[in-house]
Amino acid sequence: MKKYFIAGGLLLSLLAFKNGTDNKNNVADIDAAVNKSLPLLQNTSHIFLKNAVTCHSCHGQGLGGITFSLAKENGFAVDDALTNEALDSISNNWRSRMQGLAENDDPVAIIVTGGYDLWALSANNYKSNKVLELMAQNIMRRQNENGSWVSPNFRPPLEYYAFTATALSVKTIQSVYMSPVLHTEAAQRVEKARTWLINNTPVANEEKAYQLLGLTWSHADKKIIATQEKKLIAAQHDDGGWSQLDSLPTDAYATGQSLYALYQSGQLAVNALAFQKGIAFLLKSQFPDGSWHVKTRSYPFVPYVNSGFPHEKDQFISSAGSNWATMILILAAKKE
Repeated sequence: MKKYFIAGGLLLSLLAFKNGTDNKNNVADIDAAVNKSLPLLQNTSHIFLKNAVTCHSCHGQGLGGITFSLAKENGFAVDDALTNEALDSISNNWRSRMQGLAENDDPVAIIVTGGYDLWALSANNYKSNKVLELMAQNIMRRQNENGSWVSPNFRPPLEYYAFTATALSVKTIQSVYMSPVLHTEAAQRVEKARTWLINNTPVANEEKAYQLLGLTWSHADKKIIATQEKKLIAAQHDDGGWSQLDSLPTDAYATGQSLYALYQSGQLAVNALAFQKGIAFLLKSQFPDGSWHVKTRSYPFVPYVNSGFPHEKDQFISSAGSNWATMILILAAKKE
């Protein structure tokens, strides 16, 4: 009798293991979620630019440009005209600040906004030019002595944390927009940044995600990356989502961003239970209009511009969260 109990226990263990590592969400559901969110994100990028007139945004055109590129690369329908409008708005904005860039005079939010902008442009293979090279150089030389970069703005979570600014800057100075004659200096600065990322402890979820991304982009030792990856996974809630702060509920911004960082680190398989629980959370929390609602926690000192995105005063962070959610859903839908 005892051997039957043992055999039964082994069978249950195997079944539990299988369910824990291969419990994949329906790809058709993921595709449907992406196909609802993409048109909304592209249309609101257009409306924001129309209403803002003289500026662009991290949540709309920066993160948006990254999302649109990823979607097109993976076979989702995107409006190329709206993508190009977003990218051109980025390029034209920084061209209008050419004198400040040439004088190394820090325009508002160049480190974080510029980091997102150059990421969006490079993801779409936007051709390099003198303005973009000056941006990359300007960002590179704003590194602190300790190896970090800091955000000039205080708008959590998007423009606030040194981990975010440092990781984005690492990505920037390794991009095609860094002049070849500065590659040696760039490599030295990446090494300093990697040391800072390793030796400092993140608290907020944004910091944990960008520490992992920064370590990945700076080619840190895989054991170090794996250690930080486990800490980020440990922050996952029972409902499958992540929260921006321990005191806040789970949301699409923290969840999409965490899963994206874990995916890019190469440490978490798509069919892993933690990954699939996160995807399930995003599928369940998406609104019928294709958006995700994320509550703002930023002091509203930047002039409000209506982008037509849902959720009223929360529309900026909700748009950013919807971009992160859409990016990881696109990656989750990839055909292996």
